Amino acid sequence: MSATVLIAFLLLQTPAQRASRLVDAGVELSHQGRFAEAAEKFVQALALDPALAEAHYLMGLIRQQDRRPAAALESFRAALRINPRYAQAQARVCEIETLQAKARESGYETALASCRRAIALDPADPESYFHAGSIQSKLGQHAAAVQSFSAVLRRDPKFRHARYELAMAYIESQDPAQGIPLLREVVASEPSHGNARFQLGSALAKLGDCAGAVPHLEAATEAPQKYYLLSGCYKKLGRDADAASAMERVRQLREGSDARMQAKFLAAVAHQKAEAGRLGEAIVDYRAAYELTKDPGIAIDLAVALLRNGEAAEVVKLLEGAADPLARYQVALAYANLGRQAESRTILEETLRDRPGFAEAWYQLGIASLSLKDWTAAETALRTASGLRPDDPVFRTAWAEALDGLGRAGEARAQRSLASRLPK
Repeated sequence: MSATVLIAFLLLQTPAQRASRLVDAGVELSHQGRFAEAAEKFVQALALDPALAEAHYLMGLIRQQDRRPAAALESFRAALRINPRYAQAQARVCEIETLQAKARESGYETALASCRRAIALDPADPESYFHAGSIQSKLGQHAAAVQSFSAVLRRDPKFRHARYELAMAYIESQDPAQGIPLLREVVASEPSHGNARFQLGSALAKLGDCAGAVPHLEAATEAPQKYYLLSGCYKKLGRDADAASAMERVRQLREGSDARMQAKFLAAVAHQKAEAGRLGEAIVDYRAAYELTKDPGIAIDLAVALLRNGEAAEVVKLLEGAADPLARYQVALAYANLGRQAESRTILEETLRDRPGFAEAWYQLGIASLSLKDWTAAETALRTASGLRPDDPVFRTAWAEALDGLGRAGEARAQRSLASRLPK
């Protein structure tokens, strides 16, 4: 087919037909691992046909793969608004809402309702049963969790973690006779599964089988409770020196773990307060958590809260000199908020040398360059950001501003038009 004939053929196609072809091209690119290019195809498809449920769903998978669960969730919900019986999209909503509920330690009932809808739409899919079971376990609904995890294994006997979670549901429901054989199966197939070793050893110890418990506890994940149980079993087996050594290890581990647990609790509380808009209280709790452990992750969370609260200078004090790219990124944002765009740009350039795929950093580099009226640098940075994340309308709108600065008005209009039609 000649180029002229091909162009004529494409022009004769309806927008829906062109959108469908773009989706097919995006799927092929996804199979090749070229996710940003695939996302560009899905964006173009949705610009032509916003009611294309499959394109919303596929965009959601790209967003999920890119570790943007909130954006992915919106895409999956968009697909479901178009087709409420879209089972695959509902399964992904179930998955994301379950993970979010566990992270926030709230919203379990909402997530469970999503999983039940997914199960109703596709009763053969084991994954939604698994997520439902994990929520039921969190809610203390152990009998229901047993049913859910059993349903998983009936559909897929090799489903990852399902046998272990079923065993734990039996153990938590005070039915070790059902749980112990399952734990033995898990340990036999995964000898390095430290948590399964601990749970099996703990269950055997509670039944008085210390000879059977000790080998599993010794191979279990490090924790004070492990050594506490070992100490009791060693005493029963007449190994007094080992019992004393185990209790000393309990003391050593608790000294470190108490501070870590307290910091983790304070940081979780701070996160909840920050989400509720109580930034001042969140900052106090984040600072307290950071002082306990000097955890770099807590420092970054604190920096985010400080920036949201308009305390950019405090972020510079907290993180200046940090080597972690995410920490350096927060410092760059702080400098930008303080009006020190040149310094912000320098830090962003350093950050991108370490993490060239950091889309937000490219965007912020573009914004800093726009502020400095360096249109060429801004256009390069914002084009790169949009290439890494084609579905972000904010990136494209900023790119259009850079194109305007270079006098490329037609290209700028095209980007603004596309941005206006992108799913949020």
